[in-house]
Amino acid sequence: MRLTLDVHTVDRVVFGSRAGLDGGVLTVEREALQALLASDPRLRDVDAHLTNPGEGCRVVNVFDVVEPRVKDEGGPNFPGALEPLGRVGFGRTRVLRGAAVVAVNAFFERFNGLIDMTGPGAELCPFARTANVCVTAQPSAGVERFQYFRALKEATLRAAVSLARSAAGAPVSTTEVYDLDAPRGGAAGGPPRLPRVAYVFMVVSQQRPSQPDEPVLYGDNVGHLLPTVLHPNEVLDGAVLAPYRAFGSETYLIQNHPIVLELYRRHGTRLDFAGVVVTVAHVSEAARRRTVVMATNLVATTLRADGALLSKVGGGMPESDVMATCEALEELGVRTTIVVWTHGTDGRVEGSLTVVSPRADAMVSVGLNDECLDLPPVERAIGGPLAGPFSDEATASALPAAGALRVRYRDLAGVLNQLGAGRLSIEEY
Repeated sequence: MRLTLDVHTVDRVVFGSRAGLDGGVLTVEREALQALLASDPRLRDVDAHLTNPGEGCRVVNVFDVVEPRVKDEGGPNFPGALEPLGRVGFGRTRVLRGAAVVAVNAFFERFNGLIDMTGPGAELCPFARTANVCVTAQPSAGVERFQYFRALKEATLRAAVSLARSAAGAPVSTTEVYDLDAPRGGAAGGPPRLPRVAYVFMVVSQQRPSQPDEPVLYGDNVGHLLPTVLHPNEVLDGAVLAPYRAFGSETYLIQNHPIVLELYRRHGTRLDFAGVVVTVAHVSEAARRRTVVMATNLVATTLRADGALLSKVGGGMPESDVMATCEALEELGVRTTIVVWTHGTDGRVEGSLTVVSPRADAMVSVGLNDECLDLPPVERAIGGPLAGPFSDEATASALPAAGALRVRYRDLAGVLNQLGAGRLSIEEY
Protein backbone atom coordinates (compact mmCIF):
# COMPACT_ATOMS: atom_id res chain seq x y z
CA MET A 1 0.00 0.00 0.00
CA ARG A 2 1.61 3.21 -1.22
CA LEU A 3 0.34 6.64 -0.15
CA THR A 4 1.59 9.82 -1.84
CA LEU A 5 0.96 13.18 -0.22
CA ASP A 6 1.23 16.21 -2.48
CA VAL A 7 1.97 18.93 0.05
CA HIS A 8 1.13 22.59 -0.60
CA THR A 9 2.57 25.09 1.88
CA VAL A 10 0.17 27.63 3.42
CA ASP A 11 1.57 30.63 5.28
CA ARG A 12 -1.52 32.78 5.64
CA VAL A 13 -5.28 32.68 5.12
CA VAL A 14 -7.47 35.56 3.88
CA PHE A 15 -11.01 36.14 2.66
CA GLY A 16 -11.50 36.95 -1.01
CA SER A 17 -13.86 36.73 -3.96
CA ARG A 18 -12.20 33.64 -5.43
CA ALA A 19 -11.00 30.62 -3.44
CA GLY A 20 -7.54 29.33 -4.18
CA LEU A 21 -3.90 29.10 -3.12
CA ASP A 22 -1.27 31.45 -4.50
CA GLY A 23 2.20 32.13 -3.13
CA GLY A 24 1.44 30.53 0.22
CA VAL A 25 -1.73 32.59 0.72
CA LEU A 26 -4.94 30.57 0.97
CA THR A 27 -7.96 32.61 -0.10
CA VAL A 28 -11.34 31.56 1.31
CA GLU A 29 -14.58 32.57 -0.37
CA ARG A 30 -16.53 33.17 2.80
CA GLU A 31 -20.09 33.18 1.45
CA ALA A 32 -19.53 30.03 -0.61
CA LEU A 33 -18.08 28.19 2.39
CA GLN A 34 -20.94 29.34 4.61
CA ALA A 35 -23.48 28.15 2.04
CA LEU A 36 -21.77 24.77 1.75
CA LEU A 37 -21.80 24.17 5.49
CA ALA A 38 -25.26 25.70 6.09
CA SER A 39 -26.80 23.13 3.72
CA ASP A 40 -26.90 20.77 6.72
CA PRO A 41 -30.35 21.28 8.31
CA ARG A 42 -28.94 20.37 11.73
CA LEU A 43 -26.94 23.60 11.79
CA ARG A 44 -27.89 27.28 11.81
CA ASP A 45 -25.97 30.58 12.00
CA VAL A 46 -22.98 29.01 10.29
CA ASP A 47 -19.99 31.31 9.91
CA ALA A 48 -16.27 31.24 9.22
CA HIS A 49 -13.57 33.31 10.91
CA LEU A 50 -9.88 33.54 10.16
CA THR A 51 -6.81 33.88 12.33
CA ASN A 52 -3.13 33.75 11.45
CA PRO A 53 0.01 33.13 13.48
CA GLY A 54 1.14 36.11 15.54
CA GLU A 55 -2.26 37.81 15.69
CA GLY A 56 -3.61 38.95 19.05
CA CYS A 57 -6.43 36.44 18.80
CA ARG A 58 -7.76 33.61 20.94
CA VAL A 59 -10.03 30.76 19.81
CA VAL A 60 -12.14 29.29 22.62
CA ASN A 61 -14.41 26.25 22.86
CA VAL A 62 -12.32 24.32 20.34
CA PHE A 63 -14.04 21.04 19.46
CA ASP A 64 -11.62 19.59 16.91
CA VAL A 65 -8.93 20.62 14.42
CA VAL A 66 -8.56 19.10 10.93
CA GLU A 67 -5.89 19.56 8.27
CA PRO A 68 -7.34 20.37 4.82
CA ARG A 69 -6.94 17.32 2.57
CA VAL A 70 -8.61 15.78 -0.48
CA LYS A 71 -8.10 12.55 -2.37
CA ASP A 72 -6.84 13.65 -5.78
CA GLU A 73 -7.43 10.40 -7.65
CA GLY A 74 -10.89 9.58 -6.35
CA GLY A 75 -11.58 7.45 -3.32
CA PRO A 76 -13.47 8.55 -0.25
CA ASN A 77 -12.53 11.52 1.88
CA PHE A 78 -12.87 10.63 5.57
CA PRO A 79 -14.71 7.36 4.76
CA GLY A 80 -17.74 6.51 6.85
CA ALA A 81 -17.74 9.93 8.49
CA LEU A 82 -18.14 12.29 5.53
CA GLU A 83 -18.24 10.08 2.42
CA PRO A 84 -19.26 6.45 1.83
CA LEU A 85 -17.06 3.67 3.14
CA GLY A 86 -14.12 2.72 1.00
CA ARG A 87 -10.41 2.02 1.17
CA VAL A 88 -7.91 4.74 2.00
CA GLY A 89 -4.19 4.74 2.62
CA PHE A 90 -3.14 4.57 -1.03
CA GLY A 91 -3.15 6.82 -4.09
CA ARG A 92 -2.58 10.57 -4.00
CA THR A 93 -3.85 12.97 -1.36
CA ARG A 94 -3.52 16.75 -1.59
CA VAL A 95 -2.49 18.37 1.70
CA LEU A 96 -2.56 22.04 2.70
CA ARG A 97 0.30 21.99 5.20
CA GLY A 98 0.24 25.02 7.48
CA ALA A 99 -3.54 25.43 7.30
CA ALA A 100 -6.18 24.06 9.66
CA VAL A 101 -9.94 24.00 10.07
CA VAL A 102 -10.90 24.65 13.68
CA ALA A 103 -14.36 23.57 14.84
CA VAL A 104 -15.86 25.73 17.58
CA ASN A 105 -18.36 24.11 19.93
CA ALA A 106 -21.58 25.98 20.70
CA PHE A 107 -21.97 23.92 23.90
CA PHE A 108 -19.75 24.24 26.93
CA GLU A 109 -17.74 21.08 27.49
CA ARG A 110 -14.90 20.95 29.97
CA PHE A 111 -12.92 19.10 27.29
CA ASN A 112 -13.17 22.02 24.85
CA GLY A 113 -9.77 23.43 24.00
CA LEU A 114 -8.30 26.90 23.62
CA ILE A 115 -5.83 28.34 21.09
CA ASP A 116 -3.82 31.52 21.66
CA MET A 117 -2.19 32.80 18.47
CA THR A 118 0.38 34.83 20.39
CA GLY A 119 1.97 34.90 23.84
CA PRO A 120 3.07 32.07 26.15
CA GLY A 121 0.23 29.77 25.06
CA ALA A 122 1.24 30.13 21.42
CA GLU A 123 4.77 28.98 22.19
CA LEU A 124 3.37 25.57 23.15
CA CYS A 125 0.30 25.21 20.92
CA PRO A 126 0.82 23.64 17.46
CA PHE A 127 -2.30 25.38 16.16
CA ALA A 128 -0.83 28.80 16.92
CA ARG A 129 1.52 28.09 14.03
CA THR A 130 -1.21 27.24 11.50
CA ALA A 131 -3.37 29.59 9.44
CA ASN A 132 -6.81 28.75 10.82
CA VAL A 133 -10.28 28.76 9.31
CA CYS A 134 -12.58 28.64 12.34
CA VAL A 135 -16.07 27.21 11.79
CA THR A 136 -18.82 28.33 14.16
CA ALA A 137 -22.41 27.05 14.08
CA GLN A 138 -25.39 26.73 16.38
CA PRO A 139 -27.64 23.65 16.56
CA SER A 140 -30.97 24.02 14.81
CA ALA A 141 -34.14 23.85 16.89
CA GLY A 142 -34.73 20.36 18.26
CA VAL A 143 -31.20 19.13 17.52
CA GLU A 144 -29.73 17.46 20.58
CA ARG A 145 -26.15 17.82 21.78
CA PHE A 146 -24.67 14.70 20.23
CA GLN A 147 -26.60 15.18 16.98
CA TYR A 148 -25.04 18.62 16.85
CA PHE A 149 -21.60 17.16 17.51
CA ARG A 150 -21.96 14.84 14.51
CA ALA A 151 -23.13 17.72 12.32
CA LEU A 152 -20.24 19.92 13.49
CA LYS A 153 -17.75 17.13 12.83
CA GLU A 154 -19.09 16.66 9.30
CA ALA A 155 -19.04 20.41 8.67
CA THR A 156 -15.40 20.56 9.73
CA LEU A 157 -14.44 17.68 7.44
CA ARG A 158 -16.46 19.16 4.57
CA ALA A 159 -14.67 22.49 4.99
CA ALA A 160 -11.29 20.71 5.04
CA VAL A 161 -12.04 18.92 1.77
CA SER A 162 -13.40 22.09 0.13
CA LEU A 163 -10.33 24.14 1.04
CA ALA A 164 -8.00 21.44 -0.25
CA ARG A 165 -9.95 21.24 -3.52
CA SER A 166 -9.56 24.99 -3.98
CA ALA A 167 -5.77 24.51 -4.27
CA ALA A 168 -6.09 22.50 -7.49
CA GLY A 169 -3.51 23.75 -9.97
CA ALA A 170 -1.27 25.33 -7.35
CA PRO A 171 2.36 24.15 -7.43
CA VAL A 172 3.24 21.30 -5.09
CA SER A 173 5.80 22.29 -2.44
CA THR A 174 6.98 18.77 -1.67
CA THR A 175 5.90 15.17 -2.13
CA GLU A 176 5.89 12.59 0.67
CA VAL A 177 5.63 8.85 -0.01
CA TYR A 178 4.64 6.30 2.63
CA ASP A 179 5.17 2.64 1.81
CA LEU A 180 6.11 -0.28 4.08
CA ASP A 181 7.53 -2.31 1.20
CA ALA A 182 11.17 -1.55 1.98
CA PRO A 183 14.08 -4.04 2.16
CA ARG A 184 14.03 -5.73 5.54
CA GLY A 185 17.39 -7.55 5.55
CA GLY A 186 18.24 -10.79 7.28
CA ALA A 187 18.86 -12.86 4.16
CA ALA A 188 22.00 -14.95 3.94
CA GLY A 189 24.91 -12.77 2.93
CA GLY A 190 22.78 -9.62 3.17
CA PRO A 191 22.32 -6.92 5.80
CA PRO A 192 21.24 -8.00 9.28
CA ARG A 193 17.55 -8.24 10.11
CA LEU A 194 16.13 -5.02 11.50
CA PRO A 195 14.09 -5.13 14.71
CA ARG A 196 10.35 -5.18 13.98
CA VAL A 197 8.43 -2.51 15.87
CA ALA A 198 4.62 -2.21 16.14
CA TYR A 199 2.47 0.59 17.49
CA VAL A 200 -0.54 0.00 19.79
CA PHE A 201 -2.85 2.99 19.26
CA MET A 202 -5.66 3.46 21.81
CA VAL A 203 -8.24 5.62 20.01
CA VAL A 204 -11.01 6.01 22.62
CA SER A 205 -11.63 5.49 26.32
CA GLN A 206 -15.09 4.16 27.11
CA GLN A 207 -14.96 5.73 30.57
CA ARG A 208 -16.77 8.48 28.70
CA PRO A 209 -18.72 6.31 26.29
CA SER A 210 -18.63 7.03 22.58
CA GLN A 211 -22.00 7.91 21.12
CA PRO A 212 -23.89 5.65 18.67
CA ASP A 213 -23.30 8.07 15.78
CA GLU A 214 -19.76 9.10 16.74
CA PRO A 215 -17.33 8.51 13.85
CA VAL A 216 -13.89 7.38 15.03
CA LEU A 217 -12.74 4.47 12.86
CA TYR A 218 -14.11 4.34 9.31
CA GLY A 219 -17.23 6.06 10.66
CA ASP A 220 -17.76 3.58 13.52
CA ASN A 221 -18.05 4.60 17.16
CA VAL A 222 -15.70 1.74 18.24
CA GLY A 223 -17.88 1.02 21.26
CA HIS A 224 -17.32 -2.72 20.86
CA LEU A 225 -14.04 -2.62 18.97
CA LEU A 226 -11.75 -5.61 19.29
CA PRO A 227 -8.03 -4.97 18.71
CA THR A 228 -7.55 -4.57 14.97
CA VAL A 229 -4.51 -4.35 12.72
CA LEU A 230 -4.33 -1.30 10.45
CA HIS A 231 -1.80 -0.30 7.86
CA PRO A 232 -0.21 2.94 9.12
CA ASN A 233 -1.29 4.68 5.90
CA GLU A 234 -4.92 4.26 6.94
CA VAL A 235 -4.21 6.27 10.08
CA LEU A 236 -2.57 9.06 8.07
CA ASP A 237 -5.24 9.13 5.34
CA GLY A 238 -8.50 9.83 7.16
CA ALA A 239 -9.67 6.45 8.48
CA VAL A 240 -9.21 7.52 12.12
CA LEU A 241 -10.74 10.68 13.60
CA ALA A 242 -10.61 12.21 17.04
CA PRO A 243 -13.56 11.35 19.30
CA TYR A 244 -15.94 14.08 20.39
CA ARG A 245 -13.85 14.49 23.54
CA ALA A 246 -10.42 14.53 21.99
CA PHE A 247 -8.30 14.35 25.17
CA GLY A 248 -5.32 15.96 23.48
CA SER A 249 -5.45 14.01 20.21
CA GLU A 250 -7.19 16.25 17.70
CA THR A 251 -7.82 14.87 14.21
CA TYR A 252 -5.07 17.12 12.78
CA LEU A 253 -2.54 15.35 15.01
CA ILE A 254 -3.84 11.93 13.95
CA GLN A 255 -3.47 12.94 10.28
CA ASN A 256 0.12 13.91 11.15
CA HIS A 257 0.54 11.18 13.75
CA PRO A 258 3.97 11.75 15.31
CA ILE A 259 4.55 8.14 16.36
CA VAL A 260 3.52 6.75 12.98
CA LEU A 261 5.66 9.32 11.14
CA GLU A 262 8.69 8.69 13.37
CA LEU A 263 8.45 4.95 12.83
CA TYR A 264 8.21 5.60 9.09
CA ARG A 265 11.31 7.83 9.22
CA ARG A 266 13.29 4.96 10.74
CA HIS A 267 11.71 2.23 8.63
CA GLY A 268 14.19 0.33 6.51
CA THR A 269 17.23 1.87 8.23
CA ARG A 270 16.97 1.41 11.99
CA LEU A 271 13.80 -0.68 12.29
CA ASP A 272 11.14 -2.56 10.38
CA PHE A 273 7.76 -0.87 10.96
CA ALA A 274 5.47 -3.85 11.53
CA GLY A 275 2.09 -2.07 11.58
CA VAL A 276 -0.53 -0.52 13.86
CA VAL A 277 -2.94 -2.19 16.29
CA VAL A 278 -5.89 0.02 17.24
CA THR A 279 -7.56 -0.61 20.60
CA VAL A 280 -10.12 0.89 22.97
CA ALA A 281 -10.03 1.27 26.75
CA HIS A 282 -13.14 -0.59 27.89
CA VAL A 283 -14.87 -0.45 31.27
CA SER A 284 -15.81 -4.05 32.06
CA GLU A 285 -13.14 -6.41 33.37
CA ALA A 286 -13.91 -9.04 30.70
CA ALA A 287 -13.67 -6.53 27.83
CA ARG A 288 -10.47 -5.05 29.19
CA ARG A 289 -8.83 -8.45 29.60
CA ARG A 290 -9.97 -9.50 26.12
CA THR A 291 -8.40 -6.38 24.64
CA VAL A 292 -5.08 -7.02 26.39
CA VAL A 293 -4.96 -10.65 25.27
CA MET A 294 -5.91 -9.91 21.66
CA ALA A 295 -3.66 -6.86 21.28
CA THR A 296 -0.74 -8.82 22.70
CA ASN A 297 -1.31 -11.71 20.30
CA LEU A 298 -1.59 -9.40 17.30
CA VAL A 299 1.66 -7.60 18.15
CA ALA A 300 3.68 -10.67 19.14
CA THR A 301 2.44 -13.34 16.75
CA THR A 302 0.58 -11.73 13.84
CA LEU A 303 2.94 -8.78 13.36
CA ARG A 304 5.91 -10.71 14.82
CA ALA A 305 7.19 -7.58 16.53
CA ASP A 306 10.35 -7.39 18.64
CA GLY A 307 9.25 -4.09 20.17
CA ALA A 308 6.12 -2.01 20.56
CA LEU A 309 5.18 1.59 21.26
CA LEU A 310 1.98 2.15 23.23
CA SER A 311 -0.11 5.29 23.73
CA LYS A 312 -3.35 5.93 25.57
CA VAL A 313 -6.17 8.45 25.62
CA GLY A 314 -7.36 9.98 28.88
CA GLY A 315 -6.30 8.66 32.28
CA GLY A 316 -7.27 6.19 34.96
CA MET A 317 -8.59 3.02 33.34
CA PRO A 318 -6.67 3.58 30.08
CA GLU A 319 -3.46 3.62 32.13
CA SER A 320 -4.37 0.29 33.65
CA ASP A 321 -5.01 -1.19 30.19
CA VAL A 322 -1.74 0.15 28.79
CA MET A 323 0.23 -1.20 31.75
CA ALA A 324 -1.45 -4.60 31.44
CA THR A 325 -0.63 -4.72 27.73
CA CYS A 326 2.94 -3.69 28.49
CA GLU A 327 3.29 -6.52 31.03
CA ALA A 328 1.82 -9.12 28.67
CA LEU A 329 4.11 -8.07 25.81
CA GLU A 330 7.21 -7.96 27.99
CA GLU A 331 6.46 -11.48 29.24
CA LEU A 332 6.58 -12.63 25.62
CA GLY A 333 9.89 -10.88 25.05
CA VAL A 334 8.48 -7.85 23.19
CA ARG A 335 10.18 -4.72 24.53
CA THR A 336 7.80 -1.82 25.09
CA THR A 337 7.84 1.94 25.41
CA ILE A 338 4.80 3.88 26.67
CA VAL A 339 3.89 7.47 25.75
CA VAL A 340 1.90 8.93 28.63
CA TRP A 341 0.81 12.18 30.22
CA THR A 342 0.90 12.48 34.00
CA HIS A 343 -1.57 13.93 36.47
CA GLY A 344 -1.12 16.09 39.57
CA THR A 345 0.49 15.08 42.90
CA ASP A 346 4.24 15.55 43.08
CA GLY A 347 4.89 15.54 39.34
CA ARG A 348 6.94 12.34 39.32
CA VAL A 349 5.84 9.84 36.69
CA GLU A 350 5.46 7.03 39.21
CA GLY A 351 3.54 9.22 41.65
CA SER A 352 1.30 10.70 38.99
CA LEU A 353 -0.13 7.62 37.29
CA THR A 354 -3.05 5.50 38.43
CA VAL A 355 -1.19 2.25 37.77
CA VAL A 356 2.55 1.62 37.43
CA SER A 357 4.18 -1.67 36.47
CA PRO A 358 7.83 -2.56 37.19
CA ARG A 359 7.96 -3.89 33.62
CA ALA A 360 7.20 -0.38 32.29
CA ASP A 361 10.85 0.65 32.41
CA ALA A 362 10.71 2.88 29.30
CA MET A 363 8.15 5.68 29.41
CA VAL A 364 8.04 8.97 27.53
CA SER A 365 6.20 11.79 29.29
CA VAL A 366 4.25 14.39 27.33
CA GLY A 367 3.90 16.62 30.39
CA LEU A 368 1.88 17.24 33.53
CA ASN A 369 -1.71 17.98 32.61
CA ASP A 370 -2.61 19.86 35.81
CA GLU A 371 0.22 22.41 35.58
CA CYS A 372 -1.11 25.92 35.07
CA LEU A 373 -0.22 28.72 32.67
CA ASP A 374 -1.22 32.39 32.81
CA LEU A 375 -2.46 33.82 29.51
CA PRO A 376 -2.51 37.60 28.97
CA PRO A 377 -5.48 39.42 27.42
CA VAL A 378 -5.85 39.39 23.63
CA GLU A 379 -7.36 41.85 21.14
CA ARG A 380 -10.18 39.59 19.97
CA ALA A 381 -11.70 36.18 20.62
CA ILE A 382 -13.40 33.69 18.32
CA GLY A 383 -15.93 31.23 19.72
CA GLY A 384 -18.08 33.34 22.01
CA PRO A 385 -17.77 36.02 24.70
CA LEU A 386 -16.90 33.57 27.49
CA ALA A 387 -14.19 30.98 27.97
CA GLY A 388 -14.37 28.01 30.30
CA PRO A 389 -14.89 27.36 33.08
CA PHE A 390 -11.70 25.37 32.75
CA SER A 391 -11.49 24.15 36.32
CA ASP A 392 -13.01 20.90 37.53
CA GLU A 393 -14.17 22.72 40.67
CA ALA A 394 -17.91 23.09 41.08
CA THR A 395 -17.54 26.77 42.00
CA ALA A 396 -15.57 27.71 38.86
CA SER A 397 -17.18 30.16 36.46
CA ALA A 398 -16.66 31.24 32.88
CA LEU A 399 -14.50 34.30 32.21
CA PRO A 400 -14.35 36.89 29.41
CA ALA A 401 -12.84 35.09 26.44
CA ALA A 402 -10.45 37.91 25.51
CA GLY A 403 -9.33 38.62 29.07
CA ALA A 404 -6.50 37.29 31.18
CA LEU A 405 -6.93 33.58 31.94
CA ARG A 406 -5.25 30.96 34.08
CA VAL A 407 -5.60 27.56 32.43
CA ARG A 408 -4.22 24.08 32.83
CA TYR A 409 -1.96 22.79 30.09
CA ARG A 410 -4.60 20.23 29.21
CA ASP A 411 -7.01 23.08 28.36
CA LEU A 412 -4.80 24.26 25.50
CA ALA A 413 -5.59 22.45 22.25
CA GLY A 414 -2.76 20.16 21.19
CA VAL A 415 -0.41 21.11 24.03
CA LEU A 416 -0.78 17.99 26.20
CA ASN A 417 -0.75 15.85 23.09
CA GLN A 418 -1.04 12.18 24.06
CA LEU A 419 0.38 11.11 20.70
CA GLY A 420 3.71 12.73 21.50
CA ALA A 421 3.66 15.83 19.29
CA GLY A 422 3.84 18.41 22.07
CA ARG A 423 6.67 20.49 23.50
CA LEU A 424 6.23 19.46 27.14
CA SER A 425 7.73 16.57 29.06
CA ILE A 426 8.91 15.47 32.49
CA GLU A 427 12.43 14.28 33.12
CA GLU A 428 13.46 12.28 36.17
CA TYR A 429 17.03 11.83 37.35
